[in-house]
Amino acid sequence: MHDATRSTRIPHAVDNTDWLKTAAIVLVAVDHFGYFFIENADWWSVFGRLAAPVFFFLLGYAQTRTVPVRWIWLGVILTLLESWNEGWTWVTPNILLSLAIIRVARPYVRIFMQHRGWAAFVLLASALLAVLTIAAKIVDYGAEGWLWALFGLCQRMVVDGRSATDEDGTAQSSAAPAHASIKNVGLMRLLACFIASVVYVWQEQREFSFSQIHFAAFILGLGVLSFSLCLFLRGPSRIQPPESIAYVLRFIGRHTLEIYAIQLAGSEIIVKLLPELAP
Repeated sequence: MHDATRSTRIPHAVDNTDWLKTAAIVLVAVDHFGYFFIENADWWSVFGRLAAPVFFFLLGYAQTRTVPVRWIWLGVILTLLESWNEGWTWVTPNILLSLAIIRVARPYVRIFMQHRGWAAFVLLASALLAVLTIAAKIVDYGAEGWLWALFGLCQRMVVDGRSATDEDGTAQSSAAPAHASIKNVGLMRLLACFIASVVYVWQEQREFSFSQIHFAAFILGLGVLSFSLCLFLRGPSRIQPPESIAYVLRFIGRHTLEIYAIQLAGSEIIVKLLPELAP
């Protein structure tokens, strides 16, 4: 994710993706701590549920095609650890395996959308909605996450479409004709955001059965996040913190998924070895 989303325009600058990934990993820590160690963790879950959409969005937004091998073996290890804690019963494969699937499929999905435009978008969105139940058994978050990745891809197409033409309307890249062939790609992006948000709220409420106040807070938080992602643009952040803080942000930006894996694996091992800590 780092290779595809970090900007190299300003050496050592904190990128917008660094802030976004740092926020996501903090939310992951909140989610894991509440899930593994808190008895009544509704508020922890409300905020923790906001992490996954960021990861899927960035995978859709990124252009790198390579799937790091560590995603695969970390995903398998984390799945086995969860199954170990559940008495070796079947558990949904870890989110890292879903991210790997997205990384493989993304180039082909983009080509399909560039050639077929709205017809491709409607077909893809409809297919993902149709396989919600099935996909949830294949990988963590399933088609919910894939819809966020579709939103990220649409956002990338909007951004690339803007940068493909200079102020005088002169094409600056070979991608310009492909983007120009998709009419109202900005509207497509908004529709993808709306579908992903609605489906995510629906599915998470089914799983967690939030009370009215928790559910309202979850919707509000997801609304703010969705609006922010609609404005997301890769590049040096306007806010450049002191170097000590910037170093931490850049480190998290480079190693986001590894930090996630360490957090989850540590929590799984702790509750297995010290079950009295579990709620």
